[in-house]
Amino acid sequence: MTVYRIEFGPAWPVPPITVDYSDRNAASRAVAEHAIPHLKPKLAEMGRPEFADCFFHTDRDLTVGQFMWLDLAGGRGARFCPARLAPVHGPAAR
Repeated sequence: MTVYRIEFGPAWPVPPITVDYSDRNAASRAVAEHAIPHLKPKLAEMGRPEFADCFFHTDRDLTVGQFMWLDLAGGRGARFCPARLAPVHGPAAR
């Protein structure tokens, strides 16, 4: 099964999305493209607008995910907006 429905944590204003994970990199980019516009206002409200420059990361089993922000030069990072992934049947629909 490569199609997953992703539901984000209740504290985050991101609507669910269904994504084909046969290419994990493309799927992660699609999730970020979908979610970042919804995350930007919340991150700005929290005083962390730089976190919008982030990527979506999942566990190996594709059961959970989260957004990650890294500042390699500064040696800092953060994880936020947890998500649950559930396999679905049928084609990916956004």
